[in-house]
Order: sequence, then structure tokens, then C-alpha cells
Amino acid sequence: MEKPVRFPLFVRVFTVAALGSLAAWPTPSRTETRPPLFTAEQEACFGRTYDAAHLKAHPKQKVASIHVLRALERRRTAENWTPDERAESIRNFREDGQSNVTALVTFRDRKGAFHNHLVCDKETRAGMNCMVECDGGSFRLARTGGNAVLLHNNGFVLLGGCGEEVEDGARVHLSPGADDKVFRLDSQPVAACRAEEQRAAPIPSGAPLRERFKEDEQFCFGRDYDAAHLKSNPKQMVTQIRVGRLAPDKEQDPDAPEKYWWFRAKLDVSITLRSSGKTTTTRYACHPQEANWECRRLVEGDAVTACRDRTIHVVRGPGDEILVQNRNSGLPITNECDQAETGSQFGHRPLTRSDDRSFRLTRMPIRQCQL
Repeated sequence: MEKPVRFPLFVRVFTVAALGSLAAWPTPSRTETRPPLFTAEQEACFGRTYDAAHLKAHPKQKVASIHVLRALERRRTAENWTPDERAESIRNFREDGQSNVTALVTFRDRKGAFHNHLVCDKETRAGMNCMVECDGGSFRLARTGGNAVLLHNNGFVLLGGCGEEVEDGARVHLSPGADDKVFRLDSQPVAACRAEEQRAAPIPSGAPLRERFKEDEQFCFGRDYDAAHLKSNPKQMVTQIRVGRLAPDKEQDPDAPEKYWWFRAKLDVSITLRSSGKTTTTRYACHPQEANWECRRLVEGDAVTACRDRTIHVVRGPGDEILVQNRNSGLPITNECDQAETGSQFGHRPLTRSDDRSFRLTRMPIRQCQL
């Protein structure tokens, strides 16, 4: 593999192959000067929301709104924000002129808001090329009159790229199509793009988990479900659940030390099943995403097993509560991951079929997670 280009922490990118030939673009004359698209220390937002009159006049245009955000760091409320992102973004731009942007798109014929991250190469007189990882497509940005930019759409993925698991038919790709080839975007306040970002990738309100807990803090959350609850939820298999961080002093891996503790937190999760009354405790290693901690099941030994690929998500709840999401069979309610056929152990995360997809937990004494 080629030596990877250095990008800021907050966007995960791979080595990007050079694009092929691109459509010709108007370039400024030798005497004409235009402001650069991006500068080292300044965030930027370009966007446009199309009104009903425009869409009526362009019936083949699928895009209802499109924005491009160049941020120097993630939102401060994101679980995976780190204090050095901004400085690193500025330093990298000064060294190689590369930028990271987020494309934010809505469609006239599809509900929801969609986004993806792109890396943009150094700007030239013709503009800059921005590309999605894993050959996920690209677009080209170029200055036009005033503070506006032109976005030339080569087609790029908004949902379902780079191995991302989505339901059948849910993949979203912004194709050039008949009338989505070129967009004229106006300079807007960064807050406008941040609002679109929250719309496309919402982060729960309240303080992030990295602020609610201290680096050396033990904690325990749980819930016991009574007979009335279980009667009204006959497909729920879990009667008791505990989630504890019991040994923060042992979380650091000397072979791969993490700078920030919220990237190395480990949790012990115990569940009791109504079918057998048996309690099972499983350890998870957590890695923060924007809106949650993604916690992957730890499995001892070297045996090939799909259980290594199972995850749950811990989300900040109201007040001092947390939510545990189990959308894709991340809890050991059944042993189906151990029974997966050879060759299908990884990348296969079946949807949770029982009523055990989400748990709202309250804080408990540490001893409740040590039983």
C-alpha cells in the first residue's frame, strides 16, 4: 500500500487514487484574482436550498438542497471530538493544502437528510477535486463570480459506501443524472451547514459521555424488569441488565496506547435471560462515534468466530441515564454467532428479532455490576 496522506483525526480516509480526466472548467484570467476556496484557519460553508419554483422549472433535478461544510474539527458535542483536531487540521492544510469536507444533501423524492465525508486535494487555478474513500465517487469545486462556487458532480455515495451495512434498497448515491450535474452554491454562515449536519447526523442533547465520566471513574448502570413489563413485552428475552466500567486503570494497551481515555474504555455487560434464568457477562471494547460509543465484543482465543464482529452502542440519555442499543444481535442472547458457517463469520450482523433492541438504564452502586 502506498504511504497514506496525512488527514485530520476527525475524518477516516484511505489512500486515494488519482482521478481521471475531468470536464473543463472556466478559469480566471491572468489578471483576475479570486479568493481561495479554503484557508488554513477558517471554516467555510457553501450551500443552496431550492425553492418550489426552481424545482418546478427543473423537474428532472432530484436534489432539493445541497451544502458543503469545511470544518476544522468535529462538533464539540460529538463523542469522538478531541482537543487537538483543530490545530492538526490547520497544520496539515499549511503543509499540503488538503482539506476535508462534508457533503449534506436532501432530495425532493426521498425522505431524510444524507451526508458523507470527502477529502479535497490542493486547490489549483481550476479548483479542487474532492473524493470519497473506497472509490465512493467525487465532485469538483471551483470558484465562480463573487463568493459563489460551482460544484461539478461526478457521482458520489451518501449512504452505504465503503462496506457500511444498510438495509436492502437503502443505499443512496447522488448520480449526475439529467439535471444534477452542476450546482451553484453560495457562501453561507458556518452555522447554516452545522444545522444541516445535525439534521443529517443528529447528536443527542446533553453532555457527551466523555464529559459525564472521569478518566479514572468506575460506574455501573442497570435495570431490572418486573413481571408487568415482561408480560406486556412477551418477546423480550432479557430480564436484567448491568453495564459497568469496573477497571479503568487496566484499559490502556501498552502496544497501542490511546491518547484519550474515551477511545479505550471497556465495559462489562451482564444479562439475565427469562428462558433459563442464566446470567452471562461479556466484555466490550468501546470506540466513540459522533453520537455514541460503539462497543465491540471481546472474545478470548484465536478461534474464528462471528462473535468478534458483534457490537452494541451506548448513547447518552436524559439526565444521568444511558441507553444501550442492540440493533444487530450484539448481546449474547443466543449463540448464533458461534454457530455461523465458516466463511460467513464476519460482516454478518443479523437484526435483533426479539424485543431486546434498546435498554434505558439508570446509575447503580458499583457492587451491582460486580455480583
